[in-house]
Amino acid sequence: MTDFQSFCWSRRGPALRLFGAVLCALFVLNAGPGAQAADLPKASGPVVLTVAGQVSKTNRPGFSAFEDGFLNYHEKSFGPAAEFDLAMLEALGMQKVEVSFDAWPSSYTFEGPWLKDVLTAAGASGRDITIVALDGFGSEISAEDIAAFDWIVGVKRDGRYLTIGQRGPLWVVYRRPDGKAPTAEDEQRWPWASFYIEVK
Repeated sequence: MTDFQSFCWSRRGPALRLFGAVLCALFVLNAGPGAQAADLPKASGPVVLTVAGQVSKTNRPGFSAFEDGFLNYHEKSFGPAAEFDLAMLEALGMQKVEVSFDAWPSSYTFEGPWLKDVLTAAGASGRDITIVALDGFGSEISAEDIAAFDWIVGVKRDGRYLTIGQRGPLWVVYRRPDGKAPTAEDEQRWPWASFYIEVK
């Protein structure tokens, strides 16, 4: 063994320990705040819903006044958030809820994931939420009401996707657990053209 080989061999242990320390440091850095974005897959299609506020599973950076021009118009600002395309919402499990209201021309069957499953997917930790529609209307929903009703984030109505201009992209409704017909107060709480949820 040459003097150079002996030198290298004697340094192998410390060198490996240093290399491991560097790897650990890089891992810690990558597991910082920005790494939370990996908790939720990135949307591959057009985003139809953004969930922000007290959420821990995110896939997009915080608010940008330029990139989020429409949210900026509604004076929304937030940190890292969760955004969903239709495929991501459907992957949470498609449920069906039939709702009939006197002022509607007929009863409708809504399809989409449960609201509670959407909030779980985003790692929501707050108690209350506000669902915001495209026109700025906000529906305040308490944690108690989320638990009391079968809220569904409707992406379809009677088998057809909801679209912009036809109460889409999302219509959030619920069925009454007592089986009674919904009241005007119930209908007022069902935000259509929904696109944003703030968790508080």
